[in-house]
Amino acid sequence: MFVRDCMTPEPITVRPESDPRAGLMLIKSGRFRHLPVVDGEGHLAGIVDRNDLEMFLSQAGSPGIQKRQHRVDQAMTREVVTVSPDCPLEEAASLMVVHKIDCLPVLEGGRVVGIVTETDLFKQFAAVLGGGSDSLRLTVQVADTPGQLAELAGRIAGVGGNISSVVAYPAGQAGRLNITLRVERATHETILGAIDDLPQFQVIHAWGGGCE
Repeated sequence: MFVRDCMTPEPITVRPESDPRAGLMLIKSGRFRHLPVVDGEGHLAGIVDRNDLEMFLSQAGSPGIQKRQHRVDQAMTREVVTVSPDCPLEEAASLMVVHKIDCLPVLEGGRVVGIVTETDLFKQFAAVLGGGSDSLRLTVQVADTPGQLAELAGRIAGVGGNISSVVAYPAGQAGRLNITLRVERATHETILGAIDDLPQFQVIHAWGGGCE
């Protein structure tokens, strides 16, 4: 899955010389938080958010006293972490965590073609795992050794279950792995019946698909 799959394409932008008040009005009316700042050729010059603009305007003197107009580039962040549309989504999420930011402008050919936010990532994560749907989500703990996922998937397929997504993560114990699967076309009773005779598979949780 890539950034292009969940980014907001062609986001609203402002120019460096734009009025900060106009930028704040755009953010409020559009109900978003960030504005990429681009130059006359569409290249990224910085990024500004609602807090940046509100803080700047609360502290800035009157343009009349200063004899000049305030500009967005007085409030924007100039050093911006960016991604390409073909960046894997998990790498984009990692960049947000490492840099402690909540959005990434998306650049292609040096131009802004989109923006991806932490909300976009949350929505995609929920969709992948079936949040809000009635499909079965099954978390099984297995040994962290080759072939475990293949055997588990084979058992599920053998009773007509279709695995539509898989997420694996450390179980918190050395040598153990948790695997969360989203399974369609089979009830949780059928799936559990297919794997409960295998001692190497420990069912941690089952949700949806008729699970009470």
